[in-house]
Amino acid sequence: MKDPTVISVSNLSKYYGGVPGVQEINFDVNRGEIFGFLGPNGAGKTSTIRMLLDLLRPTSGKIKIFGQQIERHSQEIRKRCGYLPGSFAAYGNISGAEFLRFAAAMRRTKPKKQKSLIDRFQLSQGDLAKKIKHLSQGMLQKLGIIQAFFHDPDLLILDEPTSGLDPLMQEEFYHLLREIQQAGKTIFFSSHNLPEVEKVCHRIAIIREGKLVALETLEGLKKKKLKRLRFTLSHPVPGLELPGASLIVQKDLSYEFLVEGDIQMLLQRLSTFPIEDLTLPETDLEEVFMAYYRSEE
Repeated sequence: MKDPTVISVSNLSKYYGGVPGVQEINFDVNRGEIFGFLGPNGAGKTSTIRMLLDLLRPTSGKIKIFGQQIERHSQEIRKRCGYLPGSFAAYGNISGAEFLRFAAAMRRTKPKKQKSLIDRFQLSQGDLAKKIKHLSQGMLQKLGIIQAFFHDPDLLILDEPTSGLDPLMQEEFYHLLREIQQAGKTIFFSSHNLPEVEKVCHRIAIIREGKLVALETLEGLKKKKLKRLRFTLSHPVPGLELPGASLIVQKDLSYEFLVEGDIQMLLQRLSTFPIEDLTLPETDLEEVFMAYYRSEE
């Protein structure tokens, strides 16, 4: 039986001089998983990706991909990977078609999915004949997606992959991710776009200032960290406060709070209020994310 772990990261750190970029992070990514790597710009996402691809060597720690040490088997591992960097760019004085031929030649492989991907992302022969410097940002991003997927890799490493795509092409891209995931491929999906991470990923790691602050399934993350509370009172309560809760909205006698941690004490406090209506709606990923990132007062 094959090892289900495709990526294994152990105590990984990267320092730029004395400045930490990534600090002692640990995570595994399993076969057939869409793994979300979430954080704002400067949090350490791109440094981590470059180390996964052996484009940057860690200060300390270990990376295994397909069960092999990346620094010892770099070429062999990268042949099985597709990579879309953030802010994808290519040499501007060649055409899109020439770029794809060049990418296939560099990989020494047949781009067996190239035609279907070109059709899927609605690039015409006229588009591909244009020099890259004359392409729109959306067309350039489509070209980047095609070169990452066209050789049917076992592992996709994607950094902000929908940047520049219009909403219809974004949806097509999400369909593509689900299809290749169902075919047993693995996707490492780095983004600061909260709605799309919530839409496509199975598990999520949140990185903050180079450190992993959460590693959880989407549902587990929502339940573990943050809850929403809405209620309406039948008459006013002077100086209304709730333990472990932050007021978001108040309109007349209706209140909405964000609640962290155990709600037992909060419920005891609520039992003393003249409650007319109460709900605990599901939190979304953006609320969870901001709970990890907001500054302490």
